[in-house]
Amino acid sequence: MAADGEDQQPPVAADAPDPKPPSPRDAVLHAHRVRRPVADREGYLRLDLGESNKPASPAVLDAMRALTGADVAAYPDPWRLREALGRLHGIDPACISITAGTDEGLRLLFFTFVEEGSRVLLPRPSFGAYIAAADAAGAFVERVDYADDLTLPIEQVRAALSPRTPRLVALSNPNAPTGTANDPADFIDLAKQSPGSLVVVNESFGAWHGASLLDEPGALPPNVAVLRSFSKDFGLAGLRIGYVVAHPEVIDAIEVVRPSYTVSSPSLACALAALEDPDAMARHIALVRAVMDRLVEALARRSIDAHATRANFVLIKLASPTQPWAAAFAARKILVGTSGHGGPMAPYIRVTVNSDAESELFLDALDLLLAQGVQGASQVLGVEGDWDDVGSEGMA
Repeated sequence: MAADGEDQQPPVAADAPDPKPPSPRDAVLHAHRVRRPVADREGYLRLDLGESNKPASPAVLDAMRALTGADVAAYPDPWRLREALGRLHGIDPACISITAGTDEGLRLLFFTFVEEGSRVLLPRPSFGAYIAAADAAGAFVERVDYADDLTLPIEQVRAALSPRTPRLVALSNPNAPTGTANDPADFIDLAKQSPGSLVVVNESFGAWHGASLLDEPGALPPNVAVLRSFSKDFGLAGLRIGYVVAHPEVIDAIEVVRPSYTVSSPSLACALAALEDPDAMARHIALVRAVMDRLVEALARRSIDAHATRANFVLIKLASPTQPWAAAFAARKILVGTSGHGGPMAPYIRVTVNSDAESELFLDALDLLLAQGVQGASQVLGVEGDWDDVGSEGMA
């Protein structure tokens, strides 16, 4: 019996259910989740997510080593990077918001401009973050499917813009996982056709494509937001840094909902160093493109259909479904991409290109699998992970 003055807990019935945490909003509860077949990717040759195996510029690691205790102790200030990007693109820094990768930029735009129940237009397949953000916002989602030749059917997108104007349209140039790209003028025309829609264009692979909506920033309509990333172009995926370029009123609006200081001082310093060494990025992309051509040629000698893309990966046609192939490669400590590979992409795996040495490791494993055959199961004994990802969306 509790002493006087002590709190007494009410008795709990023997058959009372176990206590549970509160449920999230319905939209969040049922939202799409970008799946990770392997929880711990350490020790694998990671060819599945378009990651580089090192920064494009050695100046990045120098910048990291040059950080001081004061740099780490103080809250980060993105202003120098905003100014540098403003000079690069010939725009006012007020048109730029620095974000923790394009994923954060996309979420901020959804949280700011998409009310629950409003209509958004998304391509399929594309970055998994699109449908995840739309579902979490409680939006009504309409899809436009990439064509059999893996190109975006612009006329179908145009037709979907009316008579019901979508609140937001999210597109990619180049797209992942298809690796195909459009003339930036196509997206500017779409934005002009639907001035009531916010047209978001993800250019995470912008430097690989070689053409950007930011090439002529003065031509950008006020309802366009461009997402850029340091992950693919500069090889800084681990630092989680990107930016949004849009009309100042759009930038001001997303600043209302964003948390403070989401991009760290080391990330800002390394992004500045990368930006100040554009020749290194150009050399890196040229090198990888040459490796990509050699990989496609090696696959052709094996009578395997493979496509170089406008991104940093190759599409390789094997057999549908491709999840057993992915699991079999994982059993040999190699990760390849299959998420979002439905429809015309169903027979393809996606393989990131970095170096001839990595290509040789992949080809050796492929030759072994071609000789031994691949089981039709979605699980491989001894390989942790869920490989039955046919219904999942594309890259992270």
